[in-house]
Amino acid sequence: MKKKSPPYAIIGAVLLGIIAVVAGIHWKNAQDQAAAAALEQAKADLTKQIEDLKNAKQPTIEKTPTDMRNVFYATQPVEAGAKISSAFFEKKLTPNEILPDAYTEKDDIVGFYAVRNIEKGDPLTPRNIGKSLPYMSQRIPPGMRLLALPIFNAEANFTSGFIIDGDKVDLLYTLTSKDGGIVYSTQLVMQNLKVLYVPGPKIESEQVVGVVPAPPPGDTISVAFEVTPEQAQALVLMSQARIGRFSMILRSQRDKSEIKIKPFVADDYTDNFKKIQPMMNKSQVRVQELAAKIEAEEKTQGSQGNTNETPNPTPPSP
Repeated sequence: MKKKSPPYAIIGAVLLGIIAVVAGIHWKNAQDQAAAAALEQAKADLTKQIEDLKNAKQPTIEKTPTDMRNVFYATQPVEAGAKISSAFFEKKLTPNEILPDAYTEKDDIVGFYAVRNIEKGDPLTPRNIGKSLPYMSQRIPPGMRLLALPIFNAEANFTSGFIIDGDKVDLLYTLTSKDGGIVYSTQLVMQNLKVLYVPGPKIESEQVVGVVPAPPPGDTISVAFEVTPEQAQALVLMSQARIGRFSMILRSQRDKSEIKIKPFVADDYTDNFKKIQPMMNKSQVRVQELAAKIEAEEKTQGSQGNTNETPNPTPPSP
């Protein structure tokens, strides 16, 4: 009987199947190890992020004191006529009783104009920010006129340099000898005049170019006033006299009163010295009465409510 040969094909197929199973097991183990490693790495990354967040410095929230508010200040010099942008200012805490009209809201000033030169560090207020360019003709009410007068410049006009645009002053007129050496009399000629422009002192620094300097004491400066045509006639005539000169004195914005006083005449200095104390006593009584009257009026207005006050100041209309 013929002997049968072994089934090599079947044996080969079985061996190939065994090899495939072993390879599949190794591949599966490799995949499982890679997935486990990725999972461990993800866990490590997440743990690190959590630790980093825990160790990160928490932001602190500072409360604004109730007696302070944020006010805008210039961060750089701004020339008159320049349009205001956010790059020109920053907020700084300021006591409520200081600069009550300073701007605190960005919408009140962005896109508006510098109506006068602003120096670095100056607060932004209606005095230096306007809705439109500051053409002087726009600032004069109908019926009024602008008149520039030569004002005697004795150490900043007897006011220590405190007069600025928009202030109210009284004009004094002094008669002297032809050479200016002897003073004959000084009298109050006009009261409650509004200053439209007064030259300022020259300012020089690394950041500031400066403004036109005022003449030295003893000379005159040209100050622009808001006057009626009748006032302009009288003041122009008086300014032509070589033996007369104007001086100005600053008055309170709250004081609208007008007073009548006699000229102070230098006919006899000894007698004048005797007049000074009685004059002072009389003036003091008048001042006290005026102060009491103004205080009473303000209390009455306060009890009725002041409708002119707004929580956020807005620039003047063009």
